[in-house]
Amino acid sequence: MLLNQRLKHFRTMSGLTQQQVADVLGLDRSTYAYYESGKTTPDIKSVNKLLKIFNISYYELMDETDPTTVSVSDPSVSDNDEDKLHIFDLSKSEKKLVIYFRVLSPNQQKELLKSISPESPDGRKKRRKVSEEEE
Repeated sequence: MLLNQRLKHFRTMSGLTQQQVADVLGLDRSTYAYYESGKTTPDIKSVNKLLKIFNISYYELMDETDPTTVSVSDPSVSDNDEDKLHIFDLSKSEKKLVIYFRVLSPNQQKELLKSISPESPDGRKKRRKVSEEEE
């Protein structure tokens, strides 16, 4: 399978539209559509973002064997796919949140998670302020 075909495959398997992917890449939809049609190829910055959006490795995108992997299986470890939530199982808003989260740096991800965590930095539950209307 060619790169353009793999891009379309991973996008459709993720349940994303060309527009959604283009928005995260900061491109026009037509530019991304050119990637999938094979008229142009993405630059390295876009490739890195695509890997994060689709949650795949470079080797998966390029359809190559990762030379660093060793195929040793551990029968005690279960790879039950039913326990895993795939991006195509998410709502439109959840997908958008996930793909934008994936393109953040690790520090940005950590800060975002900290800002939305129900616990304060000292480990205690945050107290929700009650407005006068709710009382």
